Amino acid sequence: MSQHYDIAVVGAGPAGSVAARRLAKAGFSVALIDRRRQPGRPVQCGEFLPTPKEMTDLLPFCHRLQRLVSIPRRYIANRTNSLRMISPNNNEFVFSLRANVLNRDEFDTSLVQHAVDAGADVLLQTRVMAVKDENHIVIRRDGKRGDITANLVIGADGANSVVARSLGRQFMHHRKDISPSVQFVLKDCEFDDDITEMYFGLNIAPGGYAWVIPKGDGVANVGLGIRWGFRTNGVSLVDYLWRLIRRHPLVAPRCRRAKIIRRISALIPMGGPLKRTYAGATLLVGDAAGHVMASNGGGIPTALAGGEIAAETVLAHVSTSVPLSNYESQWQYEFGRELDSALRILQIADSIMPSDTLTDICMRLAGPRFLQHIIRCRLPVAVDLASKTFVRVLGQFL
Repeated sequence: MSQHYDIAVVGAGPAGSVAARRLAKAGFSVALIDRRRQPGRPVQCGEFLPTPKEMTDLLPFCHRLQRLVSIPRRYIANRTNSLRMISPNNNEFVFSLRANVLNRDEFDTSLVQHAVDAGADVLLQTRVMAVKDENHIVIRRDGKRGDITANLVIGADGANSVVARSLGRQFMHHRKDISPSVQFVLKDCEFDDDITEMYFGLNIAPGGYAWVIPKGDGVANVGLGIRWGFRTNGVSLVDYLWRLIRRHPLVAPRCRRAKIIRRISALIPMGGPLKRTYAGATLLVGDAAGHVMASNGGGIPTALAGGEIAAETVLAHVSTSVPLSNYESQWQYEFGRELDSALRILQIADSIMPSDTLTDICMRLAGPRFLQHIIRCRLPVAVDLASKTFVRVLGQFL
């Protein structure tokens, strides 16, 4: 198989599907390529998406998100109103944070269908083996090798992006910045459907956190993410997750009768956005670009926005010769500040989380008032200065 397209989009997640739909609707020939048999499956996400109103507060310069995260009710499994953060010593901090918990597989399938309806060719069960000379894509489908060429390529193929790798090492995420995650979808559990929970501690999720995201009717996503270098040798992510479900005093009692529906794993880039997200005739979006909020691991909103920004940049590039570098300028304006703040928050946390005692003290000092700002990717100056001083002084005694 050999075929030419105006645009090739690699990866049919939210970023790739949104870009493909917009470009196909404008009349371009578009190939949307994905290695999975069905879009959105297996689910590789906690399925947590802040409401449109919350997104206005989280990413105030990204006005398009009000529209992009207005999800049809049929794709929403549950709505939560609060977030509870639990320290290593089980101190609890609760504040308002409204979110929709998605049926992510159905939502992703709908985005791909929108791209198909707009005229994109969707190539499922198609693995991209390499990208040569920027616009020559080597694929494997049905056990056979094929070639696709395109005038422009959009890489939306995740943390281990083949498209990014083809551009050179400087476009690849460092291994230390990749957070492997694992999640069980449980039924017959007894969590509060109104509250999302985050758990911290060296015995829970060193270098990361564990989560409980209720989907309603006794179903919940229970998982955790741990970055390379923080995990204890010989202890797998699944070991940590079972420890949470079976032994944690706040989790185990509510999982007494729980049964596993699905097991999910994923890789999340937590090192902040790449220093450059375009090269030649290629743009990188979503996880491939590092568009993930490093302080909480959220990436759906920035994927949706980044995909649309990429498509708009391509349209302007073709019609008026606007440089592709405008893509980077635009996403930096719309959500770059927040991504940078989230990374700064994670860097501060890295100096605290190796000690459960220090983590607990800092969370109690911050309290719900400041913790909710941190989750929203805002780092108050007082917290930033206090954390540096506190860590330096207390570290001498631990």
